[in-house]
Amino acid sequence: MSHTFQQTKQLYYTRLRVPKDDAYFVYFTFEANEGLCFYSTVDESLRGQYRDIDVKCAIEWRETLLSLIERLKTEMRLDVLNSEIISDR
Repeated sequence: MSHTFQQTKQLYYTRLRVPKDDAYFVYFTFEANEGLCFYSTVDESLRGQYRDIDVKCAIEWRETLLSLIERLKTEMRLDVLNSEIISDR
């Protein structure tokens, strides 16, 4: 039985690192999949040659988001720095 955010108040959270020149495509892809996740750029990464992006989604969308991330990995260098289930209580 799959659990939903409404039942568990849990989110899937991951931090991604992508080269600065490829970040626009990651943002575009997330926007094109409207409603799948929400994301923000980590301010400290704005000075480097990469972008760290915090991404969160409802727990029931975890597998869909992971599939999208795996697909993006075939197009560019994309590192998963952190991945966990968090509570939104």
